[in-house]
Amino acid sequence: MFSNNKKNFLVIFFLGISSGIPITLILSTLKALLVDKGFDIKVIGFLSLVSLPYSLKIFVAPIVDSMAIPYLTKKFGNRRSWIFFTQILLTISIFLLGIFGEIASLKWIAILSFLIACISATQDIVIDGYRIELIKKEEQAFASGFYIYGYRIGMLISGSLALALSDKIRWDIVYFLMSGFMLLCVVATFFAKESRINWHPRKYHFRIWFVKFIIRPLKNFSERKNWVAILIFIVLFKLADAFVGNLTLPFLLESGYTKMELATILKTFGLFATLFGVYCGGIFSKKIGIYKSLWLATILQALSNFAFVYLAMNEKNLNSLYFVVFIENFCGGIGDAIFVGYLSSICNLKFSSTQYALFSSISSISRSALSSTSGFYASYFGWINFFIFSALLAIPAIALLIILNKNSYNKFRKNNNENAFYNG
Repeated sequence: MFSNNKKNFLVIFFLGISSGIPITLILSTLKALLVDKGFDIKVIGFLSLVSLPYSLKIFVAPIVDSMAIPYLTKKFGNRRSWIFFTQILLTISIFLLGIFGEIASLKWIAILSFLIACISATQDIVIDGYRIELIKKEEQAFASGFYIYGYRIGMLISGSLALALSDKIRWDIVYFLMSGFMLLCVVATFFAKESRINWHPRKYHFRIWFVKFIIRPLKNFSERKNWVAILIFIVLFKLADAFVGNLTLPFLLESGYTKMELATILKTFGLFATLFGVYCGGIFSKKIGIYKSLWLATILQALSNFAFVYLAMNEKNLNSLYFVVFIENFCGGIGDAIFVGYLSSICNLKFSSTQYALFSSISSISRSALSSTSGFYASYFGWINFFIFSALLAIPAIALLIILNKNSYNKFRKNNNENAFYNG
């Protein structure tokens, strides 16, 4: 079975790399560049706003489905033409970001980073559709494994490898090399085949799409008790974690850790700690249920921020860094797994894909918009008080959990025949 589809799985793997490279370049590695160039911590925190396009993917999907790209769509098909097009644009944009990053032009750094986020989010939309259409249903889980491995390798390339290289060569050369890795992904797409579904771009009717994919799912969700509190909780659940994550790299660089040390400990070791946390989060959800797991995850994510208080109060120590990185990433991984389970559990089966896309878009607000102010708080409070403050940001989410108890959903569960907040 595998030998007959080896090429398709290999393509999926490279598409995973293609998705993983740009997001890390603009959300993490870019912060190290900005620190090196002497930018203020407030500016560095504010630039997390460039990731907002990832929150708007659901609005772009129908446009991608219905719009043909001149010449490319006829030659490659709808899915491959969009993937090829976005990869070429990413290759060029990353190359240009290297040029303007090296000369420390904040205006063009912001513009190009936002542009990369827009193109990257569009690429993700098309790759998700292409992957589902290319691979047979019974092989989807196997194909998803190839995609996830590729995605994580892409993040390692643009995170760990980029940081390690920046200790030896200039930042523009680092970004040129990252652009080269994107070009390799373009080559893989060029030799791939179009998906099994013969896509014919159709006329785009915004009103029909808006009613079907936005109004109806939202109307259905608004019939749920405490639906406003649920939406607010979705935004706030990851806020404490996102606040620290936005400035972790600048803090550690300022504390005297080298980029090579951070490439090894923060990026590589941290990744494995996250994956371990994701695994444990899945176990917790199954054993004690979503509701109790949410309590556990919310509290652990808050407490893990205090580990950085310990780091900020002491001199540079690699063993301490290993410990803190493990705690932070492990707890964050637990939160990720449980949160995905929660978002899935509150979706109505009739609108599952649309509601999940909306919830995931809303949840990314804490990563982009709300965490963009973290630099101002760090500058005002200092690092120790900032980390304490960030942990306290979990209090609103904990308060909302008291409101969102499992008994609140019994009536809705009965009407929709779904197990929203199960108790394990």
